[in-house]
Amino acid sequence: MKKLLILTLIPVLLLCGCSSKKSEKRLLMDTVCTVTADCSEESLNGALDLCETLDRLLSRHRPESEVAILNHNDELEISKETLEVLVQAIYYCQKTGGKYDITITPASDLYDFYSGKVPTKEQAKKVLYKVGYNRIEVKGNFVDLHNTDIDFGSIAKGYAADKMVAYLKENGAKNGIVNLGGNVAVFGKAYKVGIKSPFSDDVLLTVKLKNASAVTSGIYERSVEKDGKLYHHILDVKTGLPIENELASVTVLGKKSSECDVLSTVCMILGEKDAKSLINETKGYEAIFIKKDYSISVSDGLKLKKNKVVYK
Repeated sequence: MKKLLILTLIPVLLLCGCSSKKSEKRLLMDTVCTVTADCSEESLNGALDLCETLDRLLSRHRPESEVAILNHNDELEISKETLEVLVQAIYYCQKTGGKYDITITPASDLYDFYSGKVPTKEQAKKVLYKVGYNRIEVKGNFVDLHNTDIDFGSIAKGYAADKMVAYLKENGAKNGIVNLGGNVAVFGKAYKVGIKSPFSDDVLLTVKLKNASAVTSGIYERSVEKDGKLYHHILDVKTGLPIENELASVTVLGKKSSECDVLSTVCMILGEKDAKSLINETKGYEAIFIKKDYSISVSDGLKLKKNKVVYK
């Protein structure tokens, strides 16, 4: 999960604001969550209350959360919301042949990017016997993890954004923005969104969104350099070490924020060629690929126009 200290590196920025004067923010899901919409303050706070409820269900870092309790007990009857996220995540675990895996948690726990702690190859490899999404057994709302742990860090904020947008619309909002630490979802009028340059606060590209979401994953969001090597949070299930390919970041655009969220991580793991193939066959979603050499490419439904990305 992105921590508050990482906010200066948020890779997706709103470059034009909502016409509404009403805006509320709260520290949730390990980031600053901001809601802006043309509705009452009560509705804005209701959307944030909903996000807090989902955080209490989905964050493995909160010991009282449903996911934390499931990880601790190994089996549990879970809520409808947690089940929805689990099913969507497992779908992409299966689609990628396990390259994306929500049970990578034992390896992730070996890293502390704030203190600079990273594992050796041997230490990372030693915990991989606990990793494997195919261990997860789902029967109705009952889940048995069979001695593994799950982490929804790659999908929870997107899921929350979708639910918050739906809540705001149900409560009369016509235009608005939900920003969960860089996971941006907009509805109603069109908004200009900026995509940050890797390892910089500079805006590299802009894109106009309408009733859509933009989510970026990158190797610089949670990372540390040690002995001349960059260690980041997107891990290879075969080694437990950071994934190595040509990509610095991937931004996924589309209607559902949860889908954009998980797809951005999946694309980072797959690498540009396979990720582009996946996006091109996923209807309603497009992607912007920024490589480590700062070159840029886009999926088939987009085109580059100087420093702008536009839909074809």
